[in-house]
Amino acid sequence: MLELERFLDYCDIQYQNSNPTKCGVECSNNNYCQGQEPHCYKCIKRVHNCYNNTIHYNCAKMLYNYVLKQSYRFSAEIYYLFQNIQKYIVQQGDLYVTSIGCGPCTELFGALFHWRSIGKLDTLFHYKGFDIEPMWNPIMQKLPAFFQGADVKLYDKDVFKYYQTTQDRVDILVLNYMISDMLKFKCNQYSAFLTSLCNFISQIKPKYLLINDVYLKVSIEASRLLFERLNTEGIMYQYLKLQYHGINPYIGQYGKIITRQPFNMPNKSIVNRYDPFSHVDSIQTIIRFK
Repeated sequence: MLELERFLDYCDIQYQNSNPTKCGVECSNNNYCQGQEPHCYKCIKRVHNCYNNTIHYNCAKMLYNYVLKQSYRFSAEIYYLFQNIQKYIVQQGDLYVTSIGCGPCTELFGALFHWRSIGKLDTLFHYKGFDIEPMWNPIMQKLPAFFQGADVKLYDKDVFKYYQTTQDRVDILVLNYMISDMLKFKCNQYSAFLTSLCNFISQIKPKYLLINDVYLKVSIEASRLLFERLNTEGIMYQYLKLQYHGINPYIGQYGKIITRQPFNMPNKSIVNRYDPFSHVDSIQTIIRFK
């Protein structure tokens, strides 16, 4: 996908110009890598550690490296997730997708690529992404420029407040690596988030909620709490759980096991420099509202 390749090239330039891993006295992470690493992924791995719930992304270099390392995989996971509801998507004249906690918007690339793969026009694809984390702002401000035909709008504001003042259509709501992160790092806000999410679903009435997330206990717990709240609020739905990752006995099985699929990564300079993940590896939830 040309837009993704251009976006990765842009992030590569920004990252290389930031003098990665040579942070000196201004380092946000106390020189955790000690200047001995070729990239900032060591700091990112510490954030991702399942036992960590305090250290989060706190450096622009980490964010650019995160994009370069993860975007192919995350975009592919969303592409395959959209394939599972292709019968519904094919029937749509226009498609309206909203993402909560969008960050670098990897779901945008996957969703639009799927839209094109079934012969649909970019002009009929509408995407709104919302993220209130200020560190993502520079990337979010740049992203729409990579899309010429599709309707792409990004907002650094609260998604629920936005939709309280508009009746904009939402067909598909996406939570991409979002709910596990929130429960892990902002657990005291998760219950209020679920209340707002249920109110949103009742008000705007999306047809689908698609969740793509990491295979960890915190993700499974976040999903369980979501289903519990949907039931409490009386929201009617059907669901399907899928799992690319092999079963870890400590974590347990989440959903139907499907083959971990490889995908094309055409930007060889990015592949050679950052060794991005090359197989889909998430757990996924498809919720269809009645």
